[in-house]
Amino acid sequence: MKKSILIMTLFLVLFGCSKASNVGNGKESSNNSSDTESKSATTEFVSMGTSSSGGTFNTLGVAMCQLFNDNLSTQFSAEVTGGSSENCIRVGANEIQIAFAAASSVYEATNGVGAFDGKKVEGITAVANLYPAIMQFPVSKSSGIKNMDDIEGKKINIGQSGSGSESQAINLLKSYEISLDSFQPQHLSHANAVEALTNDKIDGYIISGSLGQSHQMTAMSSGKCYLASFGPQEKMDKLMKDYPYYEPYTIKSGTYPNQDYDVETVATGTLLIANENLDEELVYEFTKTLFENLESLAKNQKIAEEISLETATNTSGIKLHPGAERYYKEVGILK
Repeated sequence: MKKSILIMTLFLVLFGCSKASNVGNGKESSNNSSDTESKSATTEFVSMGTSSSGGTFNTLGVAMCQLFNDNLSTQFSAEVTGGSSENCIRVGANEIQIAFAAASSVYEATNGVGAFDGKKVEGITAVANLYPAIMQFPVSKSSGIKNMDDIEGKKINIGQSGSGSESQAINLLKSYEISLDSFQPQHLSHANAVEALTNDKIDGYIISGSLGQSHQMTAMSSGKCYLASFGPQEKMDKLMKDYPYYEPYTIKSGTYPNQDYDVETVATGTLLIANENLDEELVYEFTKTLFENLESLAKNQKIAEEISLETATNTSGIKLHPGAERYYKEVGILK
């Protein structure tokens, strides 16, 4: 009997505690729910997809994240990735919230064409067009390559599998009617391609990116390389007709060491993209922070000198994120 009473008493005590705990948790849960909604609205952590370490996407991304961390309550972190194509896929899946990507890759991903044929990526919006990504073709002096017509039988790096550089190289080759079987395509990172080129292990590499990257400077400073042309002109014209996100571009003499000649090529925009569900207020805030601090950003990142409000909305037809759109309307770039 005493044992039964003891058990019953224990049960009531535990039940009462549990109920009291649940009531408290219910109130706390309600508060937590409100907090969670508030935190979700402001987003506590944002991951930015960049590129391989040392590339422009990566170095600029690290600097931009530091800028945002210094000015906003949200924590931003730059993540090393395979580049444009991977960034498009992961932003669409919300594995990373913002990223850099060549406009060509974003165009293909959102339209399900090219490298994304039949694999359309949903959920990508544009925050800003940042700077031009220029097609460049460093080759060894011993290769005999003068332009794209000379690569038959050569070892040419076209970029890491899945990268924006690879996608653009493949599109270029397709437009020029050059088969992948006609040469020996390599799939190295930018840094490894430079090492291979300067050590005579490959004949050249095709890259899409900003001018003056450390990789490119290393190659051109070696004295073993020069920039080949993307001519002849009629093939460049066809490329720009086939892929309307390209425009003509001239790499001026003296851009690189040992370059005393102009190089005619093409360029496409570099976009900052975001998942469509990323909080509007947050996107508005970091877009505003970016464009109000370009001068300080450019002190350490020369490429930031090319970022401008005047060209920010040239996003190759990619829909703007509402937060970015709000900022551009506020400053009069959009109506």
